[in-house]
Amino acid sequence: MPVEASASPPGPDAAKEEAALALLWSAVHAPGGRAPFCRRCGAHRSFHRVSRRRAYACDSCGAHVYPASTTPFAGSPVPLAAWLDAVVIVLDSPGKARPNRVAGALGVDYRRAWRMTRRIDEALQADGDDAALLRRLAGLWKEQGHTRPGRAPDPGSPEDRIRIAACRLMAERGIEATRIADIAREAGVSNASIHYYFRSKDEALLAAFRWAGDQLHLTLQRLLDENVSTVGQLRHLLELSIPGDQGTFEEYLLWLEVWARVRRHSAFLDECVRMSRRWADAVLDVFAAGVRDGTFTPVAPLGEVCERYVAIAESLAVRNTLGYSDMSAETARGLLARFTAEQLGVPAGLLEPGPS
Repeated sequence: MPVEASASPPGPDAAKEEAALALLWSAVHAPGGRAPFCRRCGAHRSFHRVSRRRAYACDSCGAHVYPASTTPFAGSPVPLAAWLDAVVIVLDSPGKARPNRVAGALGVDYRRAWRMTRRIDEALQADGDDAALLRRLAGLWKEQGHTRPGRAPDPGSPEDRIRIAACRLMAERGIEATRIADIAREAGVSNASIHYYFRSKDEALLAAFRWAGDQLHLTLQRLLDENVSTVGQLRHLLELSIPGDQGTFEEYLLWLEVWARVRRHSAFLDECVRMSRRWADAVLDVFAAGVRDGTFTPVAPLGEVCERYVAIAESLAVRNTLGYSDMSAETARGLLARFTAEQLGVPAGLLEPGPS
């Protein structure tokens, strides 16, 4: 997916950001100095830099290409130079680099550093094409002499760190296997601090669930704010609806933990309803925009189509998250895309992954 339009940051970092964008362009789209391939033209073409966007445009047809759109940095508003610095830090650190190390080096808050570190770790642990690309980019970035001076870290408030730590550990282990001491150690606080903010593990789970839901919602809103077509926005929605590479898998695991407690704790039910309604509203906004511009022709009243989408998407997401052998993320997205195309009256091919 394209990284959202973004001007280079003002000041001395602007040149470094331009260098990062140029590095991604040459490494991903023009390796070895070869002419980039334009999908719209179906041929190798020359491209020029697009002002105030993280993009290049074909000199022949004007199609925009976002160099970061096929990398682990896709969809992030974080400067590309900061991403490359973070990759270098993670690769140069023995064992798993902790978020506070990235936060201190880049001068970002702990929450953002945690999400950046997690995305990089996931790509490296998969040891696929993304891992190879990250290692190559880090090597080239260092060869070019780019360094990031250390800054005072902003570890975030103890309450925020506890929420983030609880989110990660409870998603990974489940609430029963997660101890208060584990959360305290991960957050870098004392056991007493956990009890100061939360009276029980259930309260910590609810706080983690709210935080994870907020992150998923912010990710969706950031993607929907991109200057893309309604079909492009629908593709973003489809990608986030099924846990995958957007860092959403842990958020969906927390949903399962929360659903298991809904019948016993009304607070969990209230939060599920609130988050489901917020998600459904976002879905409805995307569908309504497509109806207004004439792209979508729903087969039923728009509200009903929206509810159908949410129900089918949740069912597929749960089966994928639980690890059903016949329900990979790719399979689930394909089923959801075909269902959505049918419901909105558009060719299924329009929803296949590709440039917006």
